[in-house]
Amino acid sequence: QATFATGPHLASPQAFRSGNGHRPMVKNAAFAAKPLAFHEDAQVEGARLELLKKEDPIALQDAVNTSKALVEAVKAGSLEELQDVVANALEGEFLQVFVMQAMVLALKGASLELVKALQGFGAPLAHEQLAESLHLVCEITTRENFSDAWRILQLLVDGDGQFKVDINQPRSIDGWTPLCVACSDACLPLAFKLLEFDADPNIITRGNDTPLSLVKRRRDTDNEEQKEARDIISSMLRSYGGQERWQDALTQSRRPAARRKPKGEEQVATAEDGAKSVQQAVSATHTRFSA
Repeated sequence: QATFATGPHLASPQAFRSGNGHRPMVKNAAFAAKPLAFHEDAQVEGARLELLKKEDPIALQDAVNTSKALVEAVKAGSLEELQDVVANALEGEFLQVFVMQAMVLALKGASLELVKALQGFGAPLAHEQLAESLHLVCEITTRENFSDAWRILQLLVDGDGQFKVDINQPRSIDGWTPLCVACSDACLPLAFKLLEFDADPNIITRGNDTPLSLVKRRRDTDNEEQKEARDIISSMLRSYGGQERWQDALTQSRRPAARRKPKGEEQVATAEDGAKSVQQAVSATHTRFSA
């Protein structure tokens, strides 16, 4: 009889099902606490699924169906549906590729409540496939979703107490950090928030660009707001010690000097739900951030 390779928290395929073949006998404590956490590596999961395919194809199909339901709940943007799927799942039914897909979809949709829920259920922030999650959020940030987008960034940067995402994580293809994305897109409020999260203004990309050189590179597709924002972001980066030339950026980054915070008149606004936001004027048409 074939042996089954288990992870530290997982039992054999038969342990997932009771005598009637459908209900669990017991829920593992680790699974109950973090049902979307990866308690086995990809190779162990693959071996488990191969064994299920031979010995318990019904359990395998249940796992696929449950995993697909997780993804569909995120696609639908339904927190209630997501919670129901998780509550009714058995240990071992959330397959890793589907958990990662659900997390990416929530990030792409800039859905703060879904990202929070997935994180709370144990979706692994430190997974290598999520290394560029900050870049992904920055790429889809707009005026309309900014309020949720920057809070998702903060959630990822602050982490879950065990894992967190590096604000200066370079993108594998070009060495861009999230700040580079914001500067290239001339997204003023996003650039401000990233600097507030301690993004490095003197990061050097693979193409020897810096955030300042990227923001000064105007595009034919820039609208009036972006045109004005490029000048404002340039001044803001310089106030943080940002340099345009990579050689100067390299020299500056080696200096153990604290970064200056931009100064400006601040106003505190209170929303109907009691939430407070701070607005810092920088021009007649822009604010540092509005959330």
